[in-house]
Amino acid sequence: MTTPGDLPRTPLSRLLDEISWEGRSVVKYRDGGRGKENVLTAEVLTALDYLPRSAYLGNVLRHAHGAAAAVACAADEAENAEIVFLPDEYVLSRTARGKAELIVQPDATITTPSSLVLVEAKAIRAGSFGPEQLAREYFAVTAAAGERTPLLLLVLGTAPPVAIRGRSGRFGVAEAVAANLEAVYAKAGPHPWPLDELRARVPESCAWLTWAEVADLVTAEHARGRHSGTFAAGTVDRLVGTVGRAVRWHG
Repeated sequence: MTTPGDLPRTPLSRLLDEISWEGRSVVKYRDGGRGKENVLTAEVLTALDYLPRSAYLGNVLRHAHGAAAAVACAADEAENAEIVFLPDEYVLSRTARGKAELIVQPDATITTPSSLVLVEAKAIRAGSFGPEQLAREYFAVTAAAGERTPLLLLVLGTAPPVAIRGRSGRFGVAEAVAANLEAVYAKAGPHPWPLDELRARVPESCAWLTWAEVADLVTAEHARGRHSGTFAAGTVDRLVGTVGRAVRWHG
């Protein structure tokens, strides 16, 4: 069986591997995966990976809401970023026999020399978070970052507040992350920060954007015409078009 670490790092190969585990529900992809967050994420991230990084990926990151210092750190190093769609899972705890027990499966990671961004994407039309999902992802990125600046970046269909399954009402991003943080901390493996610090640093480590904002930022950057008349102009035009079409079609 192929393990995530053995897979090529292209979004297409990782998307196909993910779909292969869907079983009977694979029929949901017959319409080209319309409305499926993984398909949308793969399409947009592929374009952002190949567009001029500072102008496009850096600009998108820089306009995320919240965690200004962490966002700026990632945006400033966009040219040197490694983008991995559906990366290897993060193991937060193991059983006594060493089997992975508590895991996090991000939609993507963006790694730069000084920053680690864990991307959690939701479908445009609908999407709620699992009871502990955001707390686990925040725990994972802050634990794995090491000397890098951690950032949990949510890409949403609509602006917060967000829904959490099993809880009534809607919540701001920081509130949603912190809601089950203590429970996750108690059962996950060791973390370099004490619980109080982990809770206090939620606002500086979590940010969000909507898919519509991503498309608008890419379109606005393209309209500035920085690459018009260059040898790469046609490529930039096509990649920018890919982002806009993907967001419109999946919405």
